[in-house]
Formats: sequence, structure tokens, C-alpha cells
Amino acid sequence: MGAFNTIYERSPRFLRSLYVNAYGLNNVRRLRRWERLLAGIAYTERLDHGGQVALVEGMLKDVIRRAVERVPFYSRFSALAGDLERRSVFDVLNEFPLIDKETIIADPGAFLAQGADGFVVSRTSGTTGTPLKVCMDRDTFLLADALWWRRTAWAGYEEGDWIARLVGDPVVPLRIQDPDQPWMISLTDRRIYLSTFHLSARTAVRIGGLLNRRKPAFIMGYPSSLEILCRYLDESGFRLEWSPKSVLFSSEPMYDHQEQAIRKLIDAPIRGLYGSGERMVSAAQCASGNYHLSLVDGYVEGQFGIMDNVRPAAVTTLTNGVMPLIRYRLGDVIETHPGFRCECGRTLPVMSPVITKDEDWIVTPSGRMISPSAVVWAFIHQEISGIASGQVVQRDGRSVTVYLNTGEDNFNRHKDALRRSMERVFFGEMDVDVVRTDRVDVSRAGKSRFIVNELRQRK
Repeated sequence: MGAFNTIYERSPRFLRSLYVNAYGLNNVRRLRRWERLLAGIAYTERLDHGGQVALVEGMLKDVIRRAVERVPFYSRFSALAGDLERRSVFDVLNEFPLIDKETIIADPGAFLAQGADGFVVSRTSGTTGTPLKVCMDRDTFLLADALWWRRTAWAGYEEGDWIARLVGDPVVPLRIQDPDQPWMISLTDRRIYLSTFHLSARTAVRIGGLLNRRKPAFIMGYPSSLEILCRYLDESGFRLEWSPKSVLFSSEPMYDHQEQAIRKLIDAPIRGLYGSGERMVSAAQCASGNYHLSLVDGYVEGQFGIMDNVRPAAVTTLTNGVMPLIRYRLGDVIETHPGFRCECGRTLPVMSPVITKDEDWIVTPSGRMISPSAVVWAFIHQEISGIASGQVVQRDGRSVTVYLNTGEDNFNRHKDALRRSMERVFFGEMDVDVVRTDRVDVSRAGKSRFIVNELRQRK
């Protein structure tokens, strides 16, 4: 994709429009496949408790057997697979070790099934500075897409609805600092791709005008980006003249102050989605406001009340035979509620909203507000690897410091490319200093936080 991205960024707008519409044709085909997949698992939304447990038990047994037979890391647990015929699968599962991202990064080949080929790679967001690559078969990848789409279907999507996206789509080249049209439109799949990277007081009004003209049925975005857009519009006195069916958010938690800023401008229900780049757990928010686990992609310990609710969450894939992660700790705390009966009528397990890190945004000298997820793009775009943790700290109006917890050789390999990538995200307005550290200083920048704006904290 790197070569195509370069071609796209250097192309004139009319060619970029052709590319986006061609991508839209592919999206239409994918949507048809998602709909078929969702139709095939629709029955799971009404399964009783016993039916859910039986379904997951069978899938867990298959995963464990495949893992001990084909995956080097799990081969030493072959005796546990033999226990599956005489013991509860949940008791057997509990004897496997908990693993985390660092365990996999230390030896990724040990988790790859022998003889696996034709797989695809999914990357985590890397908000700690270290994206994780997870290999999987195409069916697992497609199922995750379908389950993420289900949130939109539950929100009332109908064929022909327009969707405006304010997420990490790099549709407008970063070489263009103040575009007249900070968006691209795909007629083939009815998508309006808004540039998260180009949000400013001027572009927000242009985006607001486009939304009033197009009146999309859904607005989808990162909570931080949606908040920034709505604050810009509110400060300018701009008002949206229609109400979408729903505002859809994901990738970041939605905080009260963000919801208030969004609701002040947009009169619509707000629906969340929880998912992981590892594509092994997801949950969609229903009209009653509850997050329902998808049940068929991964097993979250505690969701049935059989195993303890581990913190951070321990999840086992139910579908990925290429890289079957067992008792993998996501890093998020997932509070499940066994036995909860939702007013929407769905019996899928319910979890609390995941509240992880309340990140700041970066403010450039021109007043442009850069969301945390846009900054994460700099790490992903450069495929930064081998970083134990990372942080971006703003202490004054013209510079940021990027702290990387990594070895000296790896630091030297990535620092210049990361600096250039960060400078592009900030449109050349910020001086970027990349610093190696042995650990992220809690007193300096806050425990585990990726973005810290100390200027905002002083106000």
C-alpha cells in the first residue's frame, strides 16, 4: 500500500476522486458479504444462556486443539487438549498462561500456525507506541468487518443511506495545508470522507456547509475529532440544519464533555462501537444504550459468569486459526454483566463501556487542533516497531516532544522517519523533538497516556 499511497498523495484531485470511487465499488461488494455473514449469525442475538455457552464451548475446543497441534508456543500444552473430553473447556482454558502484546512481539513466529499461508495482517492502533501485527485468515478478517458494521445496521441503516466519515482516512494530502474541500466524496458507495487531519476553524465551516447540503444519514468519527469539529462550528455560530439517524463513534472512549459538545450541534442518538485491532473481540451499542459482545469472534473471560472477570481483559479468539491467541490480555478493562437482560431484546452478553485513556489533543500555533487518533497515524504510517511505550507531550505553543521507550539501535532506525511523519501531521507548524527514554516518566506526562498537552492542563 505504500507505493499506492504515494501515488494517491501526488495525484490531482480528479484522479484521487476516481481512486476513491473505485474503492467505493469494492466497499459495495464487501457490504454484500457482510450482510450475508450477519444474516447467518442473526440467530445468536436471541440465544438463551445455555445456547450461548454451548456455542462458545465448541468453538473454544476447536481453537485449543488447533493451537496445540500447529502453534509452536502452545505445543507444550498438548496434554491439555487431551483433557477436553473429560473436563470443562473453561477449566482447561484456565490452565493456559496469560499472554500480552509484549510476549508476542518478543517472538511473533512462535504464535504463527505451522504451514499457514494466504493470510492477511491486521495492525493494532499503537497508542502505546507499538502497533502489533496479528496474522489471520481472510474469513476472520471479514467477520470482524461485518461485526463492526452491525452497529450501523442496528442504528437503522437502509440501502442508499449516505455516511460521512471523520476518522483516519488520509483522503486529502498533507502537503495541502488549507484545502477548500477538506473531503472526498464517493458516489459509488455513498460515503463522504472528511479529513480528520485538516480540521481548523476555516475548514470546519466548509465541512458544515457540505453536511447541510448532503444531509448524510450517519456521521461517523473519532470522539475527539467529532468534538473538535463541533466546537469549531459552535464558536463560529454555524448550525447544522438537519438531523442524521445517528452519530457513530469508535476507536476512542466517549467522555461526557465530548458528548455535550456533540449534542449541542447534532440532534441525534449517539452509538458506540468497541473493537480491537487484533480482531478478536467487539461490541456494538444498541438503542437501549448497552454494549453487546458479538459472541462469535472471541471469548471474554467472565462474560458467562463461569470464569473470573480478569483485569485487564483476557480474550481468546474463536475463529483465527492462523494466529490463535489464547488468554490474550488486550490492555483494556472489560466489565461484563452475566445475566443482564437488555430492553432491546437481544440476549448477547453485555459489557460496560470501555474507558481507557482520556487523551489531550495537540494545538498548533495557527489554532488547529490535532486529535489523538490523527497523531497515532504517524506511528502507523511509518510502521514503527519495537517500541515498549511512547508518548507525545506538548509543553509550549510551538513544539512537541516524542518519547520512545526502546533500545538505542531501534531508536536510531526510526527517529528521523517518525519526526518527518509527525511534522507532516502538524503541517510543519510544530518543532518535533524525538527523545529516547528507558521509561515514560509518570510525573512528567501521566501514567500510560499517549498524548499529553500540558498547556491545557495549566488552564
